[in-house]
Amino acid sequence: MWDNSHIRRHAMPTLTARKPNDIAAVIRAAREDAGLSQAELANRLAFSRDYMIDLEAGKSNLYMTRLFRTLHELGIAVTLEYGRDDDSA
Repeated sequence: MWDNSHIRRHAMPTLTARKPNDIAAVIRAAREDAGLSQAELANRLAFSRDYMIDLEAGKSNLYMTRLFRTLHELGIAVTLEYGRDDDSA
């Protein structure tokens, strides 16, 4: 599991995602660094807060499970990186 206790704004941590929980940890860290609550981010994205809670908890649905099995089988590595990009909308 990713330990995001050291992450601060303007840092650009990277992680190779091997399972849905890895993505969940990055989403949570990025949201917290952005100063957003789960409810605020959910509202911006037109998601329910419950969905955000599940997403950050790494609750995997069948789609995600199959996606990661496929990536693993094909030897595909997914690297996640986040940070503030001035050009992003």
